[in-house]
Amino acid sequence: MSRKVLAVTVEPKILQWARESIGRDVGDIAKRLKLSKDTVEKWESGEKPLTLTQLERLSNLYKRPLAAFFLPEPPKEPPPPKDFRTLPSDQRKPLSTKTRLAIRRASRLQSVAAELTTGLNREFAPSILKVHLSDQPETVAGKTREQLGITIQTQLQWKDENTALTEWRKALEKLGILVLQVAMPLDDEVRAFSVPHAQFPTIVLNLRDALNGRIFSLFHEYTHLMLDGGGICDMRDEGANNHDNKAAEVFCNYVAGATLVSKPHLLAHRLVEGRNASTRWSEDTLKQIAQDFKVSPEVILRRLVICGLAAEELYKRRREDWKEKAKQRQEERPFVKPNQSKKCLRENGVPFVSLVLDSHRAGKITYPDVADYLAIRLQHLPKVERLLTGKS
Repeated sequence: MSRKVLAVTVEPKILQWARESIGRDVGDIAKRLKLSKDTVEKWESGEKPLTLTQLERLSNLYKRPLAAFFLPEPPKEPPPPKDFRTLPSDQRKPLSTKTRLAIRRASRLQSVAAELTTGLNREFAPSILKVHLSDQPETVAGKTREQLGITIQTQLQWKDENTALTEWRKALEKLGILVLQVAMPLDDEVRAFSVPHAQFPTIVLNLRDALNGRIFSLFHEYTHLMLDGGGICDMRDEGANNHDNKAAEVFCNYVAGATLVSKPHLLAHRLVEGRNASTRWSEDTLKQIAQDFKVSPEVILRRLVICGLAAEELYKRRREDWKEKAKQRQEERPFVKPNQSKKCLRENGVPFVSLVLDSHRAGKITYPDVADYLAIRLQHLPKVERLLTGKS
């Protein structure tokens, strides 16, 4: 006996909205579903109905709940962060599906965090400095360090870059900023992005980036939030498609570098003190200074240029070389199966994970809600809770 096929009616504009929201074209969807392009086009024009099974496959492909396809109109969603990527338009890659989904998830977690905070009767207001592009970057960096309460002595004593990223992240989270980490395409697409929000401004770092790259991105994006905005960034500051974008990226890069490596402490460093503009900065010297500050050699060389101790041409030449080496390391990096409980904390951050678990203990949400919000299987939750309490 043949199985009955159930046809469903979906507004064509809903199908088009769902597809476009992940940055896919009709041909790509047809290929993934192993159907003709004509079939997908007829779905979106309303000429051909879908079966329930086909709609379920689209729901999974578009990462949308099945219920969303029965709406009469596409839902209103927060606008994406402003695109500050500075490659010329004809060279800039369109945002990939993974990046679009990361932006969608960040916005959703902001809404979830706001709802959970209200449900627990907690008050939550971020404490972010307000700055303007006309401010002096070195001054802004000094105020940022003062706000975070991390001294240069503490920074220099950190064991390694992993410790540095953890501690800088904690410091920003204490200000009320959600810091997430997501794996996104890195090569000439996006290094990080930030999403403003009245209660939960959010910074999203790219897990595919190096640790020192993420450290820099953390402060680049925090500067965007201090400018009362957010953005999708590649951390370049040359070739911007308009003057305003270039000014913002130059400012954010400057503040990030000055926050991590202040001018007085750089000039007082044992390998810098007494040097001048004619100094030949070797790769090893730059690496040694970078290891002390827990940043990249590129950040150190850029700061030396700003301090008048290195030439701009040297920086540009070395930057291209470092970029190529970083790309090679990325390609050679072996896949390591992640520990799911540690992955949950690394990607979502301790504050958000704690908020979700507190809400569950208070009976405000269910176990399936917890699994959904943290994108984790329930079997891993006990280990996540032990990690939070320091018992594992």
